[in-house]
Amino acid sequence: PTHTLFNRRQDVRENSIRRVVREGRAALGTGLKEFASRGVPRIIELSGFDYCMIDMEHGAFDLETIADLAGWFAATNVSPIVRIHKAFIHHIPLMLDQGIMGIQISGVDNAEEARAIVREAKYPPIGSRGMSGMGPHTGYRSYGNRYQTEYAPWANENVILCPSIESLEGLKNVDAIAAVEGIDMIAYGHSDLSGALGIHLQLDHPRFKEVVRTIAETCRKHGKLARGSAETEAQIEEYWKLGCQVLNLPGSDASTYLDGLKARAARAHARLKSIGVPTAGGAGCSLSG
Repeated sequence: PTHTLFNRRQDVRENSIRRVVREGRAALGTGLKEFASRGVPRIIELSGFDYCMIDMEHGAFDLETIADLAGWFAATNVSPIVRIHKAFIHHIPLMLDQGIMGIQISGVDNAEEARAIVREAKYPPIGSRGMSGMGPHTGYRSYGNRYQTEYAPWANENVILCPSIESLEGLKNVDAIAAVEGIDMIAYGHSDLSGALGIHLQLDHPRFKEVVRTIAETCRKHGKLARGSAETEAQIEEYWKLGCQVLNLPGSDASTYLDGLKARAARAHARLKSIGVPTAGGAGCSLSG
């Protein structure tokens, strides 16, 4: 296909999730909710992650910050995905035009909502995303009258749309959501969905495990990617075996930074205590005994 040739020209990068899955590997993801400095994308790449979910649902990033992150991630092999609430899908074309490579949409409950997302994010004939000449999304190359025949099909394939199932209604309609043309991957909100099931964050509960299995099998049925949220090493293995080729690993930039700082401080306090230096520790540190 024309867009396959386009991809080989490396005018823009293939979505890292697509590339990793095509190579038979698990696509590993982490998240940003707090930090958005220029070095973060490279640090994430050096850490061994394949994609990054930038949180605009629970984080406070503005659109200009999203554009900055998209530009910085473009210098790495890590594709940026932005998470938004479904109430803000009108922002999708703007973010994609900045070079964002995928959108995760929280709280999708039915196929009608999924189709509305596709209309915003995919070019014709799949959706109705407006064509925007040269810009970050095209690597600042102008394709002129080849935009519709070369760039648009490539973007439709490489921009990943990922509804997140977070309610009992969404779970009931997951088959219809996965069947929508233009939907590429299905995720789930493990906190909200387990809460809706009455087993909040009991992720080893048989009922929750069955839900993950159902979502993964539904994705396989419709030829879509399934994204598992693995909170433990055992779940990484379990979800991969269920068919989740994309794995979101636990924590965010904030929790990773906090855990790392606490561990370093604890080691320092312990060494000082061993030579008789009084230590108080910080909030959340258990350094006595």
